[in-house]
Amino acid sequence: MNRALLVLALSSCSLAAQAAPWSGEVGLGYLGTSGNSETTSFNGKLGLNYVNGPWKNAFTASAISSSSDDDGSTAERYTLGNKLDWGFSDRDYIFGVVEWEKDLFGGVRERTSEAVGYGRHILTGPVHLLDAEIGAGARQLQNNDPGRTREEDMIGRAFGKYQWKLSETGTFIQSLKLESGDDNTFTESVTELKLSVVGNLFASLSYTIKNNSEVPAGTERTDTFAAVNLSYAFGKGE
Repeated sequence: MNRALLVLALSSCSLAAQAAPWSGEVGLGYLGTSGNSETTSFNGKLGLNYVNGPWKNAFTASAISSSSDDDGSTAERYTLGNKLDWGFSDRDYIFGVVEWEKDLFGGVRERTSEAVGYGRHILTGPVHLLDAEIGAGARQLQNNDPGRTREEDMIGRAFGKYQWKLSETGTFIQSLKLESGDDNTFTESVTELKLSVVGNLFASLSYTIKNNSEVPAGTERTDTFAAVNLSYAFGKGE
């Protein structure tokens, strides 16, 4: 994990030191109820994109927390990711990606993965965008069992992202990621609808499904997260 976080930090700091086109978004969501029972739910996310000629760097971070007065904390998940692309044609690129996830209530407590590979812009807009990627790398896992057992393996990685501009104020986004190794196959699907509110302010509704093929006994393989965020987009577009 330390190696992955170091790569993330160095990548982000090196880019911040340069003057170049930036864009990104920050979003926050909160839900609280009171009465016969009290529950609170918080989620936040941050995305930063840097583009300079054929180079693109994308940094992402997210957090989810939920609790109730009856059961205490019921969900707590954090993610960090950094992906560097180099385009060698209008549609083709190579990439390197590092991702870290910590889920205190999931079957896999902590996951770090590093991969390199090839990607292609299949659809390039303006209404429809579609990217597909394939690659390979390594992964380190810590299971959410009493012994916090750790595993390391080589993985194959596939990723796809589709974006549909429904109107001037609405965009539909669907992404699917798969990491497969000897010890576990991890899949994650994220469905999101973005709706413009005013100016650079927009609302987003998202639904995430993540699945681990191997989890400790008594733990569910599939987790789902529904989120409603109010987000702000900033910086220069690509």
